Amino acid sequence: MTNLDFDKLLHAPTLRDALVHATGKGVNVALLDTGIDETHPDLHGAVIQAVDVVSEPQGAYCREVNTSLLSPSELDPVGHGTACAGIIHAIAPEAKLISVRVIGASAAGTGQQFVRGLEWVLEPHDVRIHAANLSLGTLESRFAVPLRRLVDQAYFQGVILVAAGNNMGMPSYPAIFPSLIAVDNEAYSDPMSFEFRVGNVLELSAHGIYVRAPKAGGGYQLWTGTSFACPHITGLVARLLSINPALTPFQIKTLLHALRANRKGQEERKT
Repeated sequence: MTNLDFDKLLHAPTLRDALVHATGKGVNVALLDTGIDETHPDLHGAVIQAVDVVSEPQGAYCREVNTSLLSPSELDPVGHGTACAGIIHAIAPEAKLISVRVIGASAAGTGQQFVRGLEWVLEPHDVRIHAANLSLGTLESRFAVPLRRLVDQAYFQGVILVAAGNNMGMPSYPAIFPSLIAVDNEAYSDPMSFEFRVGNVLELSAHGIYVRAPKAGGGYQLWTGTSFACPHITGLVARLLSINPALTPFQIKTLLHALRANRKGQEERKT
């Protein structure tokens, strides 16, 4: 696909037509999560790298993982990351995924691991990371400053961050920061439908109720929560970036707003 510049994409029919043919090709998406079971048939060939963020008394560090030596339960002992990866891959099938595990087998991780994982995403690598899915967050205010610093760094580096809001409606980090894309969940008849909510901390609401997605170890499961709304938007972001990988976070938000406005009146939201 020939790259289209931002000004051309502001023309709604051009944007819609380009998005139909966009597949996420050439875009690398990191998932800070519980890992990804790359052996699931739906994710065959999608994961190109895996990193574990390990917490030690002296601090958290990242280590590369040889996934070929691991079983599905070792790749993702919780299943959360596999589901999110499956949603992104279904929407942007040619995007490549990078697993950054910051949550362990007990479905728990530390803010320190989260911060270190996001630092790793923003560090220089042989494989450039264009976007990151953050289907997690923390309520601990002591991590607000380091996370805010990293979210702003991502904005200026041009790395698109998409973060899930708190399921209980509580302010959580990093979703409350305006320089990323924050997502709430709703039920939609069309999984690709979403709303752009001007003036709301969680700017977007996307399909996140009874989402059918891959389960670690094989098969599928219905998932509900902001965690599963978030990757719907990340997948769409990957498709937009495959149209033009130079799009900035501000430009991506503008195009998302245009897409939502274009769909107004054409979707039926479940109640």
